[in-house]
Amino acid sequence: MKTIERTEAQTQARIAFQPKDVLSQVIIAALAVAPDASSIVYVRRTVEDGKYARRLWRTTFGGAKPEQLTSAKASDNRPRFSPDGRSLVFISDRAGKPQAWVISLSGGEPRQVTDIPGGVTAAEWSPDGKKLLLLAASGEKRFIVGNPDDPTARQIRDYTWRFDGLGVRDEFTSVWITDLDEPNPTRITAPSYNVDGAAWSPDGKHIAFLADRSENAGLEEIDAVWTMPAAGGEPTQVARLESGELSLAWTPGDQIAFVGVDRPGFPGWADMELHVSDGKSTQRLAADLHLNIQSTSYGDYQDGEQFGPPPLLWQDEQSLVALVSHHGYSHPYRFGVDGSVQALAEPEATCSSIAAGGGRIAVIAATTDQPNDIFAVEDGELRRLTTDGSSWYGPFQRRVEHIQIPHPEGHTIDTWLLAANGKREVAPLVIDVHGGPNSSFGPTPWLEMNALADAGFHVAYCNPRGSVSYGEKYAKELDGVWGDPDGSDLLRVIDWAVEEKIVDRKKVGIMGLSYGGFMTNYMLARHPGVFAAAVSENPVTDLLGEWATSDFGRYIGRRAVEAQNPWDQLDAYLSRSPFVRIHQNRAPLLLLHAENDMRCPPGQSEMVFHILRTLGREVEMIRYPAETHLMLAIGRPDRRVDRIERIVGWFEKHLGSAPS
Repeated sequence: MKTIERTEAQTQARIAFQPKDVLSQVIIAALAVAPDASSIVYVRRTVEDGKYARRLWRTTFGGAKPEQLTSAKASDNRPRFSPDGRSLVFISDRAGKPQAWVISLSGGEPRQVTDIPGGVTAAEWSPDGKKLLLLAASGEKRFIVGNPDDPTARQIRDYTWRFDGLGVRDEFTSVWITDLDEPNPTRITAPSYNVDGAAWSPDGKHIAFLADRSENAGLEEIDAVWTMPAAGGEPTQVARLESGELSLAWTPGDQIAFVGVDRPGFPGWADMELHVSDGKSTQRLAADLHLNIQSTSYGDYQDGEQFGPPPLLWQDEQSLVALVSHHGYSHPYRFGVDGSVQALAEPEATCSSIAAGGGRIAVIAATTDQPNDIFAVEDGELRRLTTDGSSWYGPFQRRVEHIQIPHPEGHTIDTWLLAANGKREVAPLVIDVHGGPNSSFGPTPWLEMNALADAGFHVAYCNPRGSVSYGEKYAKELDGVWGDPDGSDLLRVIDWAVEEKIVDRKKVGIMGLSYGGFMTNYMLARHPGVFAAAVSENPVTDLLGEWATSDFGRYIGRRAVEAQNPWDQLDAYLSRSPFVRIHQNRAPLLLLHAENDMRCPPGQSEMVFHILRTLGREVEMIRYPAETHLMLAIGRPDRRVDRIERIVGWFEKHLGSAPS
């Protein structure tokens, strides 16, 4: 693989990363390329007065000095060029609820073009540039009994009544159309189902959208691809995969591309597939190459939009571009309708966003050296266009060592090591476990890893069995048996560090978020005495409780044990739950939990806290008000600082640290 050139920002004199340095973090969050490739507009997220500000900036493929386009103290997101390239539509909360705004690129102030009470989440130009397709709240409440402002109750009949990050889904998302000359949005899809994505047809007369309109939608929303007249009418189903679709794009010709999984049961181990339909038949592209069409790695160097559906866009009538994951990295690929596949660049980087226009392609990419910046995709390489995402990080950058650790069972474990104070000398080790479990770490360290390394700890983060982007077999080895094959891999990484004489076996800590929190508690319970301290964040500790109370519990339960439902194999749900054996743990445990987390509800931490506190063990629980599952990346800045301070402080107290 080809690496990305270092910039002057990464060669600055190094200083230690402190938790408060989160407040200086700059994130490149989204981008769009002009139809003639004359410019690139992107979102730049900063922290101002303790809050996030997201503003639109513009640069060029020639590397012009970035120009700021918007300046309001607000969140300006999701920029889209008009077909003639003269204007942008974007989503902003500058007037309260998120709404669609349009700005002329020749100058002037943005103007608000929607005022939908429930807010707008997406806006797309019609091919003639005269209308906007909107994704916005339907305007009809689903659960309220009595006065909407002071309800008597919520009457709930659907399993899908809430979702982490969104809260109670009292209104579905619908497709709306509005005219730019006389904005007056009209809803064209029924308020009785949720729309997860939509696109214009090339002639602007139809739209394609993703939704589950079946009778079972209240239990499992399995989206199908639908089309309907832009003026409204009865939808026609075009395609439906076994586990649904996540994103779609309509070709300049007459085909619709979409990504999803054509296996039943929402298997987390399955590769994300790319399909194309002409309305009569559907074909899967690159089926024999076993490619995973998404970015599987994540971290606190990303913003909320980058945790969404995998990006997908047509480059011309015969080809489209998308991101493909491989061994924790993700790269831009071109797919031809004729079956051709081309890797456009394969650097040691994680690309999280992609945009195209005028025959040119840009991506947002992160490496071991720097968080996200914008790069041009050219001649099989990535050429840096901005330094916004790396300049702030330059003084904190340190060498990350990429290691492939052999396991006795024949596979290798992709591992990245951030050495304590940059030195491969004896120091305490903290092993960080990613969530999912069917996701992956990439090359870019998270901010708590930087803080721990600069506080005198080796930090190892790896992709054990169950991680995706290594082929379906590797990911599927964890299906139904959470905690065992990957637990063996984590122990092997610790053995490697001991063999390398960089850690005393008695000075090993473990931490993780979500499934990483599950594994932290599971390893403490199943391998007492191995770890000297631990931090578990938003964990799963009780699989039966998770099945019953999580917004995604049905799917998590069936992935964790070899049973469709708890009553089919109750013993398995209990035996794999960390709380059952957590009484065997004597390592000091810090529990961090977001109070509005619906993916892994707070009771999951309370279960373990109450057991260990009853036994008089060293345990502490920190709860963050109003925060959701991915607080580490999108939580309120002061809470993110507090989180890292507590992680570092906990390991300093219970592991010590290496001298600087």
